[in-house]
Amino acid sequence: MKLLEKINRFLPLFKKASDLKSFNNVLVVSNSGLGDTILSTPAIVSLRQSFPNLNITFMVHIKMYPLFSRFEYVDDFVLYSSGFLSQIGIVKQLRQKKIDTIFLFHSNGPEDIFFSILSGAKNILKMTDNPSHEFKDIFSNKPNTNIQHDIEKKLDLVKLFNPKETSKRMLVPKYFYKSGNFFDKESGVLYIGIQLGAQDIYKMWPVDNFVKLAKRLNKKFSRIKFVMLGSTKYEQNLTKEFTLKFGQSDLIIDLCGGSSIQELPGILNDLDLLITNDTGTLHLAVALQKQTVSLFGPTDSEVFGPYQDSKLHRVIQVDGFFVNQKPKKLRSQEGMKLIKVDAVFDGVKELLL
Repeated sequence: MKLLEKINRFLPLFKKASDLKSFNNVLVVSNSGLGDTILSTPAIVSLRQSFPNLNITFMVHIKMYPLFSRFEYVDDFVLYSSGFLSQIGIVKQLRQKKIDTIFLFHSNGPEDIFFSILSGAKNILKMTDNPSHEFKDIFSNKPNTNIQHDIEKKLDLVKLFNPKETSKRMLVPKYFYKSGNFFDKESGVLYIGIQLGAQDIYKMWPVDNFVKLAKRLNKKFSRIKFVMLGSTKYEQNLTKEFTLKFGQSDLIIDLCGGSSIQELPGILNDLDLLITNDTGTLHLAVALQKQTVSLFGPTDSEVFGPYQDSKLHRVIQVDGFFVNQKPKKLRSQEGMKLIKVDAVFDGVKELLL
């Protein structure tokens, strides 16, 4: 990374002049986590629908690729992985494709600046709200400091090319909109998905609160099972803690760490409702038009919350933004602790009754 930072200092000298009329062969970049990638899909769909002859290459993280490999709105893929040698390979691919325009919908520096300039693209657009961005002069757009949904900010980049229409709906490949038959469903049983984890601990509702909620739901609904979701070792440990404290393992279907990313849509399709922190799983469930109750404290649901099918979703937002005043490593769950079990319980009842 330090080597790329040093190289990047000189790269603006080699940036080609912007030309928004040169718009035939584009790269759309969302090469980080699941949620950010799904949040980019409305802008990608809008590009395809407005410019049917546009050649669209999608740069996606290699771990996310199985979920998007059959995405109907793009023509080709560049698979992202970190590291200097990987970036050299990416630059080679982009130059061969003769990319003229790059949309950095969600990307991290210094790698995105490196491959964007060296690709030879004339137009580089980046979704950033930082007016003092070190490389703002190479972008064909100005930083966007407006408070608006993440989907709208991405669409604002597309609007620079005067699209005929824009879509605000998140989508995944069509074949994911079906049951996964990943677990045996019993007639009359409610299947409630629970995502205990999140990218950062300060975005997680405490396990004890999830346990209290599950016990209340079990009393309210005569037949219920909880499907535990997640992938990391940390989330698996949280699930073990939840199971021990809940005390009724026969009501728990533990899929945490036991499924792949391409299996996750099928699992979500078999749920009656998902209860989750601000996670990629939330955004996938929204794209699949599944009912959700989502929990927000330090992050803003007006920016990252559900943005379609409002009747399917209940958002529990508290003012936990004070947590963000600390460096990430020092942030705690204090903001998320402000979310009351009663509020989440009521949200679930509104959707299920």
